[in-house]
Amino acid sequence: MRVIVRVLGLVVASQTLLLQPFAVTGFGVAVGGGVIASSSSSSSSYFGRRSSNSRSSKSFTIGAVASAGETIECSSASSLPVVSHDVPPSWDELSNALAKALADNKNEQEEPTALLTLFRDTNAWCPFCERVWVALRVKGIPYKEQLVSLQNKPEWYKAMVPTTLVPAVLFHGDLYNNNSDEKRNERKIVWESLDVMKALDKEFPNHGPQLLIMDDDNNDEYSPAFKQAMELADSMNSAGFAFIYSSRNETISDAEQETSKQNFVQELDNLDEALANAVGGPFRLGKDFTGLDAIIVPTLERWRYQLPITIGMDILENRPHLQAWFDAMDSFSPYSDRVAGDAYSWTATQAMFSRYFGGGEDKPEVAKAIELSETLSQQMTSSFADAVVVDVDGTFALEAASKLISNYEAVVNDCTNAEPKSQKDVQRGTDSKAADLVLRYVASILLSPNPSQEAAEAPLVVLDSDSSGTTATQDAALAARTVAARLCVPRDMGAPAAKLFRKVLAT
Repeated sequence: MRVIVRVLGLVVASQTLLLQPFAVTGFGVAVGGGVIASSSSSSSSYFGRRSSNSRSSKSFTIGAVASAGETIECSSASSLPVVSHDVPPSWDELSNALAKALADNKNEQEEPTALLTLFRDTNAWCPFCERVWVALRVKGIPYKEQLVSLQNKPEWYKAMVPTTLVPAVLFHGDLYNNNSDEKRNERKIVWESLDVMKALDKEFPNHGPQLLIMDDDNNDEYSPAFKQAMELADSMNSAGFAFIYSSRNETISDAEQETSKQNFVQELDNLDEALANAVGGPFRLGKDFTGLDAIIVPTLERWRYQLPITIGMDILENRPHLQAWFDAMDSFSPYSDRVAGDAYSWTATQAMFSRYFGGGEDKPEVAKAIELSETLSQQMTSSFADAVVVDVDGTFALEAASKLISNYEAVVNDCTNAEPKSQKDVQRGTDSKAADLVLRYVASILLSPNPSQEAAEAPLVVLDSDSSGTTATQDAALAARTVAARLCVPRDMGAPAAKLFRKVLAT
């Protein structure tokens, strides 16, 4: 029996599909349950930018079988496969189309030579790595990335970095002497986030803004305003973590916990007041982004999304200046396009964090946090299809397509793995062909000129089914929705790319 379905529009039984740690896929180890992250240890930091007309034509030269059976010939071989009404393009065809699109991208904008390598954690959860990551993007320094597993650090990394911690940055050499055109060949490794940021300012004074504002009379000391802001940030972090962890300490009295809470609330109020007094705003020290913003955003981002779940605290409530700061950060592309986490990822992962670090699911507050995390994240999945994504030049669609096409085997295997090493409670499909088909279909849509519109107007696809007429269609839909729910930002891709990817998967 053959059933015609609009694959991307299927509705499956509601269920919670959450991210969990230490998932081993058929393609490699992806900590956190991800199936998109590449197993490659090194990757370029630049996807590049595309011109608005670079994907304007249907142009991948293949014969596509239309619903009437005729062959469609494409006019030129520039970027896109034609989606068949019967069979989506093969992965080889999609890979060729992607390579052509990336080549066109490089032709439009020459890819700069990486000047350093950033070593960061695989999950993109390390707040100190996030500081350096956003700092590199703000300064516009071309760099490569190499991911380091915190659970299984390689021996070469431990030998290279005395602390064995992340982040670390390897300067490739060809550095310039300060304020001169004279080059010096000096490879060096720097670790600790603040030391890295100092080194970036020193070695690349002409790349972007200075991150750390130093005193005019003593270049080894912070300026008075910067130093005061650093002290406030340290005080806020100390108060915040003291309060959060006091709730897990059964030896602390209720009165002590309340005092700890009030200290934290006061520090948040102090930050809101400091932001109100930042001349010109909206950033921490005024109208321009500085290293202070990079230093405070990782922790504030987590508290923004996860404290409402774990302790019922909204750090933005009655703090309009902190809200304005977040609004500025959310529209600041060096941060928001790739480094920032999103509401869904932080909400979904909180269930995992509570299970592993909450002190036991037998505790009522831990069980409540897990239930709330799972409920909220499940609710969020229902809105994936309604997302509005502005992707004028196709950069975000290309980012999502690149991740899927380069890792499709791991994605298909994960969607149909009968014996998963993590998330064993999550129902998986059994038909790898159906999963493969729907993901090829999704990839072809991501490579189209307007993925959101293409997803909404997607042609009907023919799937083989069993006698009930439901198995293949359910497996295909479940595969798409499982991938959407397991995407973790920023580990797998940037928030805008993930938003578009989820939309296409759920539409």
